Amino acid sequence: MKDKLINAVIKNKEKLSYINISEDNKYNGWVYKFNIILPNNKNMGLDLKDENDLFLLFVLSSSWSKTGPWENTAFFITYLKLNNKDKIELWMNDDFVNDEIESRNINANDIVKMCSGLVPRKKVSFRKDYYSSISIIANNWNDIKESLKISNENNDFSIFINYISQIEGLGSGKNKMRIKIPLILRELRCQEVYDNIPGVLCCVPDERVKLSAKKVGITIPNVTSISSLLKASKIIYENFGDLYDIPLFAYEEIIDDIKA
Repeated sequence: MKDKLINAVIKNKEKLSYINISEDNKYNGWVYKFNIILPNNKNMGLDLKDENDLFLLFVLSSSWSKTGPWENTAFFITYLKLNNKDKIELWMNDDFVNDEIESRNINANDIVKMCSGLVPRKKVSFRKDYYSSISIIANNWNDIKESLKISNENNDFSIFINYISQIEGLGSGKNKMRIKIPLILRELRCQEVYDNIPGVLCCVPDERVKLSAKKVGITIPNVTSISSLLKASKIIYENFGDLYDIPLFAYEEIIDDIKA
């Protein structure tokens, strides 16, 4: 079943927007290419060696930690980048943040109309609590970067994991972010921003992934702590290697090819 799942992912790499696999079947990371086509006909993506794009990776991870279709966050990040609202200092200004909150419904509608490519399954909306989380990221930005720097220097990314997991308000409401921490590390690993991030730290055991894992006979523990998060990530990586959690995330959309 595992091999069939991997083969089905590779077969559908042109069909599903989030399967960013190269010609040699290497996973390039989710943010490498959103498959949202901008008005200038370029494919939306993030270059994580650019600080503003790195900032947007954290915004994406925090926004994905809240409920709602994944397309909401994809278009939200696209809106921010396309409108030059990816500058850290902007999000330290309360008036700016409040203006963005007030106009969020209009902005969500407009960005979908402006772009092509990815077709959202449901009407795109920007959650109100996206914005407070961005401000928290902005106000902690120097410490976030420092935690990555120290982790890299010490070959120990548990330093970063422990730091980022303690910041309140990056998850839903005032909650801390946990499940999506491996996403940050995976994207940094895929774009080779750091060459010493272990793959076992880079798989996201969210509910969609856990449900698929159960269907294919892989037992993933409930994530109730950083320890259980890392255990779940390790199990996924041991099964799918550098395709990370993508085969499990894609399971329901490629099930016909798995059964074929």
